[in-house]
Amino acid sequence: MNAIAIKKELIKLGTGELAALVSFWLCFFAMKAWLVDSKMIILILYPLSVLSFILMQGSVYWFILLKRVSDPLFLIKYTGNTYRILKVMDAVLLCIGVPILLLNCSNLIVTAVSVFLLLFSVIEWINYYIVRLSYNYNPTVFIKHLKNKTLKKSRIAREIDKR
Repeated sequence: MNAIAIKKELIKLGTGELAALVSFWLCFFAMKAWLVDSKMIILILYPLSVLSFILMQGSVYWFILLKRVSDPLFLIKYTGNTYRILKVMDAVLLCIGVPILLLNCSNLIVTAVSVFLLLFSVIEWINYYIVRLSYNYNPTVFIKHLKNKTLKKSRIAREIDKR
């Protein structure tokens, strides 16, 4: 892959994460009127905030890699350590989400949305910090890797391991 293709891919990845983040918040503000009490608001806001935090980390990472195309040593000294700390912080925030969900259950639809957001956050965390879950648009490729136990370590996990 040449430098121009790599840059395009990294821009697509970085802006894709930001677009997802903005989309989730637009959905929140569109449905906010249906959240009639504080329990419902907490039930949605907590996992949405955690998901946003995780998506922002991914976006920043892709932009760091974009900068490294022209400056290979850009933040090389700090990225692995920073993301090691973020990995632990995210795990703690995800674990806190379970009791928050259990303590604030009310409306079935709001609870279902909250569970979806928390599960999506867990999937993103795994994708960023453990193994790469996204291979291409064909889900059979992922299933083949899963079945053959050939899932690759995520890019951020390899960065953490370097340090």
